[in-house]
Amino acid sequence: MFNHTRLFLGAALLVAACSASAATQTTVGVDASRAARVNTVMTERLQMLQKRSAEDPAKSANSVNSAIPGLPRPNNLTPYPPSCLADPLPDQSSGPTYSQNVSLAAFNTNTQQVDSTEIVNITIWRVACSTPVGSNFQSATLMRINRNSNSTTIYPLFPAIRVSQGSVGFGDSDYPENIARTAIEPNTWISDVQVDTPIINDTTLVLENYDSNVTSVFDFNNVFSVRFDNLFASNNLFYIDVPVYNPTAQTYPAAFQNLPISGYMTSNWYDPTASGEGIALQIFDHPTNADRLVVSFTWTAFDPSGLPFWLFGQVDIPRGATSATSGMFYRTGGGLGGNSGAASAPIPWGSATVSFPDCNNMTFSFASNSGLPAGIPTGNGTRDWIRIANINGLGCQ
Repeated sequence: MFNHTRLFLGAALLVAACSASAATQTTVGVDASRAARVNTVMTERLQMLQKRSAEDPAKSANSVNSAIPGLPRPNNLTPYPPSCLADPLPDQSSGPTYSQNVSLAAFNTNTQQVDSTEIVNITIWRVACSTPVGSNFQSATLMRINRNSNSTTIYPLFPAIRVSQGSVGFGDSDYPENIARTAIEPNTWISDVQVDTPIINDTTLVLENYDSNVTSVFDFNNVFSVRFDNLFASNNLFYIDVPVYNPTAQTYPAAFQNLPISGYMTSNWYDPTASGEGIALQIFDHPTNADRLVVSFTWTAFDPSGLPFWLFGQVDIPRGATSATSGMFYRTGGGLGGNSGAASAPIPWGSATVSFPDCNNMTFSFASNSGLPAGIPTGNGTRDWIRIANINGLGCQ
């Protein structure tokens, strides 16, 4: 009997449009032995969730057996930096792609049986995440399933997937080391699309690792292969091989450009060559425009006499911008705890621009205005600042 069980309710309603063509659908009859294989795969995947609690009692106690919600923490098993992706995942591929036309099992609503197949195109590609110092490039690996039909009477079912990398093969003797998660939302811990989930429309998924110590922790930046199994007795296995992620300026331009500014850059920053100085940087959602961000930064420095001198700037930018330029201001007067009266209104000092070649390095260019009062520090130049720490486990890498 066909089972619509899946781990997350949203997995069946996959977003995007399909081109209409029923020529890719074929009636093949009912494979009586398929139900048992489907049940076995479902059981294997569900066991990963059960093991997750048993393997980490401290984690379980903090989130399951307590009335106090768990605090945010980094997912050390994620195969890509959290700052790389956000929901929704892209519906267009970029860079080199690796694809295969795959004949998947299909459910027929007229017969209420899995008695058909549909040919879909499965494409795997990578998204450049960052340009770290050195050659340790990071990427996220996406997989898109494109239908060639828009039929809702007969529709394909999500296949069983196994991954081979290094010494881990596709065989049953390699289970459970050879299974990976496929999620329709990035930055998740346990989200998984279960086998036989209906694929009504085209969809993009991200390849993830299970939060488990019995499965492999795949590095999808390296060579790997994926096996797709529609769980019929024959004509059921299809493969896609993916080479090592080795970006060039032609294949992955984003890997060699400044990162888009986002809240993940929020942190304190320092320059090891300038003791006592620092930058407090904060990126906020714009309060009235969801398409823009607010970038606010304070430069704690010193005046010519060696007394502390602060400069601050704030500007709103469009989402996706790779730099932010703001006027810089200072104040005079005031005192500790307001005991010396109100400080002056902001006084223009000059301007500054921040950009990020990677998540751990900030490029800071500045220039003072001419004609500033005596005793106010002046200058221009470019400085490199280093990130001090991440916030709430939301790592930017």
